[in-house]
Amino acid sequence: MALSRARLGRTTLSRAGLACGALLGAVFATLAIVLRATEGTSAPLEGLVGLGAASITLLAAAPTTLAAASDRTAEDREAGIEALAATRGLRARSLHVVRWVASMLQIGRAIALPLVGLALVTVALSSSGSMALRRVVFALGLLAFSAVAGITLGTLAAFSARLGGRRGRVLLVAIVVVPWMLAELAGRGSYSIPGALSALLSILVAAGRGGAPA
Repeated sequence: MALSRARLGRTTLSRAGLACGALLGAVFATLAIVLRATEGTSAPLEGLVGLGAASITLLAAAPTTLAAASDRTAEDREAGIEALAATRGLRARSLHVVRWVASMLQIGRAIALPLVGLALVTVALSSSGSMALRRVVFALGLLAFSAVAGITLGTLAAFSARLGGRRGRVLLVAIVVVPWMLAELAGRGSYSIPGALSALLSILVAAGRGGAPA
């Protein structure tokens, strides 16, 4: 499991996703500090985190999900991973499960690290214990969102890789992006996978603000 996730994490796309997430997290954390310094305790930091969360989820998850949708079975075979696994009694079917779980973990990690880190910055900027507690709960909600996004996108990536082989990324785009575009054109964006994740994030942000979704 650790080897599979490490191999996925070393790909160029996965590194790009982590870098984008870290950069955006740092930018929005800086904005939160500046906003808190200029507007005081009334600064709408939850809204800023919500905006940052949407950007982080898109730019951190997209490259990592594409990396996970590559033909990892062929890559592992060429690298001798399958032969190594066979010497330890692992069957090919077990390796598919390992790659699937590794995809979920890597995508969830790419989202969670910058997203929860940003939320914790707002906890540190709280002016009262009750506000800090509310923001801790918000951070936990964002952690749960990262897990949901990781499970969803990791499953789709693993499915696309296994079914599509070397065209796994094309299949992933066909499954995720094309329905999303059509749903947006029809005014039903939440009926797509990205739209559903965005709707879930909006609910969490609204709960963090103590209001209703926009």
